Amino acid sequence: MTAQAAGSQRSSTASGLALVGAVVTTIANFAMAWLVSTEGAAAAGVFFVATAVTTILANTSSLGSMTGVVYAMPTAEGAGGARRVVAIALPPVLAAAAAATIGVLALAGPVADAVTDSDGAADDLAVMLRVMAVAIAPFALNLLFAAVTRALGSQTPTVATTQVLRPGGQIVLLGAVFVWRDDPSPALVAAAWAAPVVVAAAACIGWAASFGTFTRRPIDDPAALDASTFWAYTRPRAVSTALQIALERIDVVLVSAFVGGGAAGVYGALSRFVTAGSFLIYSVAQAVSPRLRQAIAAERWPDAHRLLQQATTWLVLVVWPYFLLLAVRPAPLARILSPDYVDDAAILGVLAIGMLVSAAAGPIELTLLMLGRSDRALWGIAAAIVTDLALLMLLAPRFGLWGAAIAWAASIVVQNALATWFVDVETRPGGPARASQPLRAPSRAAGLAALGAVIATVPIGLLVPDTLVGVILAGVVAVVVLGGWVWRFRDAFGVAALLQR
Repeated sequence: MTAQAAGSQRSSTASGLALVGAVVTTIANFAMAWLVSTEGAAAAGVFFVATAVTTILANTSSLGSMTGVVYAMPTAEGAGGARRVVAIALPPVLAAAAAATIGVLALAGPVADAVTDSDGAADDLAVMLRVMAVAIAPFALNLLFAAVTRALGSQTPTVATTQVLRPGGQIVLLGAVFVWRDDPSPALVAAAWAAPVVVAAAACIGWAASFGTFTRRPIDDPAALDASTFWAYTRPRAVSTALQIALERIDVVLVSAFVGGGAAGVYGALSRFVTAGSFLIYSVAQAVSPRLRQAIAAERWPDAHRLLQQATTWLVLVVWPYFLLLAVRPAPLARILSPDYVDDAAILGVLAIGMLVSAAAGPIELTLLMLGRSDRALWGIAAAIVTDLALLMLLAPRFGLWGAAIAWAASIVVQNALATWFVDVETRPGGPARASQPLRAPSRAAGLAALGAVIATVPIGLLVPDTLVGVILAGVVAVVVLGGWVWRFRDAFGVAALLQR
């Protein structure tokens, strides 16, 4: 397939694939949390801390290149397109990943001692970190080359490798390990998690090669996209990527340090329910980003405004019912993972509030990035992680998991509020972007989506028994009611126009 052919995938197809991938990833994450939780909260805590550290380092090693290639591609056609972008982005990413791998191999022991509360847990964590270190570079490369193929117009490689092959392979191998061994070694569990990362990276690199990203042909104008221009935009994003993944993952590490390894296992498992919704938000943002960037680069502001509001409306429709149900009926869902988690399940209501705000704000941070303001995106994420860390250190020692949940939800509100304000400042008439209209996520359709989600979910969620059957019944009723709501307001949601195509 050529780069040009890859670009033919429609945004509706890309969004559909993104949602499918998010669902598969969500199922895999729940299955992973359940498998690990069967070994007890302490063992689960070690596993979640190890995967959190590895994921943070892998995302940091990508140096923000995922956003950089999507931003740069529309202006890189005269510079050999994707091939030029890869040539600029790849060497620093490889160097950063190598440094991170060496750092983990050298410092696994001291890090494990610092964040665990027993010698046995520290030893297990150090072993896991050293084995998982081999996955840091493949993880970072998977992120980079998936972004390249998205920038060329195809969401398929991202979904296939990062959302299906990698998590699906981890579930298969972890399941085999836990079935095969009653008490599997930390090294074996870590290898089962790391091996699919390597396979997924190899598959994605091969896919990118089929798009012509490594074709040797003369570059028309090497100055059209130079490394200094690319990294001037991407450098702040490199820092914000590290902070963003830290914001998503570091809680479980700090809970282990402040509250204990068992609490970290409970928090890491329960937070998988929140991760499920965040995958949906992130996947839709990934799918819409190339089109949004193209519209902004061509100064087609009405198109950009429409894309942002449509994405926000459908995020609210898809994500809000899930998180509202999670908030009103958390105990049966926690019981799926382990009966030991039910006492702390109410923290899911606090975490859900943060995700309701995130969905209502839409892909607003991505919009800021597509406007070229990676520096302002960095400020927003920095403010969010400062909020999270300050509140976590203040509240977690006294209130345990409740304190950690409040800190995280507050940080999400801060991040989205700042990103919304920055985008408004950039795009208001006379602003730096010279936009013809402000880019704003809220709309009448998004408001209708939020109201419909509340009507469809909250009453039935409060009425059903506090059991898994009750939650399933509430979910089925919510889907039916929300479907009727969407049909009733089909013109506002764009369903009528879609059916006429």
